[in-house]
Amino acid sequence: MQRLDKLPPYLFASIDAARDQARAQGVDVIDLGVGDPDQPTPASLVDLAAAAVRNAAYHRYPSGRGDAKLRRAAAGFLRRRHGLDLDPDHEILVLIGSKEGIAHLPLALVSEGDNVLVPDIGYPVYAQGAILAGGEPRLFSLAADRAFLPDLEELRRLADERTRLLWLNYPNNPTGAEAGAGLFAPVAEFAAARGCVLANDAAYLEVSLDGHRPVSLLEAVDHRRQQVVEFHSLSKMFNMTGWRLGFAAGNADCLARLARLKETIDSGVFTALQEVGATALGKVADGLLADVMRPYAARRDVLVTALRRAGLTVFPAQATFYVWTRVPTAETSVEFCGRVLRERGVVLTPGVGFGPGGEGWFRISLTAPDAQIAAAAERLEAL
Repeated sequence: MQRLDKLPPYLFASIDAARDQARAQGVDVIDLGVGDPDQPTPASLVDLAAAAVRNAAYHRYPSGRGDAKLRRAAAGFLRRRHGLDLDPDHEILVLIGSKEGIAHLPLALVSEGDNVLVPDIGYPVYAQGAILAGGEPRLFSLAADRAFLPDLEELRRLADERTRLLWLNYPNNPTGAEAGAGLFAPVAEFAAARGCVLANDAAYLEVSLDGHRPVSLLEAVDHRRQQVVEFHSLSKMFNMTGWRLGFAAGNADCLARLARLKETIDSGVFTALQEVGATALGKVADGLLADVMRPYAARRDVLVTALRRAGLTVFPAQATFYVWTRVPTAETSVEFCGRVLRERGVVLTPGVGFGPGGEGWFRISLTAPDAQIAAAAERLEAL
C-alpha cells in the first residue's frame, strides 16, 4: 500500500461536502464547523500589502529561511509577549503557514519504521505527517478527567528507541485546554531522555479570551539545551488564514533540519506578504490582537449559555475560538452532527474527526458573525 493510500479522508473536506449538499437542498445553513475567522484581515495590513505588492524588489525569489525583517519581528514579538530570547538568524524559521511546517517536520526527522507520539484528541495532520514520512503514529490519550492533558506514564509506555517526535498542541484544538510549565517541563525532560524532538503546535497561543494569556512551551523549556520546537501562525492572530504565513521557533538544530528540507520542497513566502507579517508582529501587534479577539468571548458566552440551558456539558476554556461539548444523546458524534445539520441547519464538527478519543464530543467554532452565532444558539437550545 502506498503511503498516500493510508491517509483517511480529510475531516474538513468531508464537513464542507455535507454543508454544501445541505445548502443545495435548500437548508438555511449556519456553518460553525471549520475554524476560519469571519472577520477580514485588518485594513491597515491590507493597505500595506497592496503597496508591498507593487514593490518590484519583492518580485524575486524570497529568502529560504524567511526575510530577516520578519524573523526579527517574530523574535521581538515572542520576547514582548512571552519573555523569550530567540536568535532570529538561527532560532526562527518562516513557514508557508504553520500547517506546512507541521506536516513537513516528520519528513525532516523520521525514517522508515520510526514512530511519532500523537495526541488523541488532535489535529489530523500530526498523524498524517508521520505516515507520509514512513513512520508509525502512536496515539496517546487526552481524557476529560485529566483536563485533556497527557499522562506521562502512558507516554513512557508508548515510547521506545525509535521514537523520533512527540507532538503537543496547547492551547488545544479542539478542546481549548491549556498547558503550563507543570506539564511542559516534565514532558520535555521525558523527550530529552528518549532522544526525541518535542514539538508544540501553538497556532492558538494568542487566541485568548477574557484577557487571559496562555503559556508558551518555550517559556517552560530551555530550547538551547533541549530539542524543542514551537509552531506559530499569523492566521488566527490577524485573520490571515488565506495569506499562508507562520513561523517556527526553538532549537536551532531542529530548525536547521526543517530548513534543509524546505530548500527542496518550496521557495518560501512571497516577500511582500512577509513585509506585512513583520509589521503585524511589530509595535502594532497588541492593538491588532485586541481588535481581532474582541468578538470571541461574547460569542462563546452566547453559545455556552444556550448549551447549558439545554442541559449539555461544555468544557470550560479561555483559549481558542472553539466550544467543546459532549454529545447529549446515545448517538455517535458523526450521527449527532449529521442530525443537527439536517434538522437545525447548523454545521458542527464531530469529535471523532480528531481521533477515537474525541468520540462523544463535538466542536463548535465561534468564527461566524454575531447574528449567526445567536441564531445557532437558539437552534441548538431547541434540540
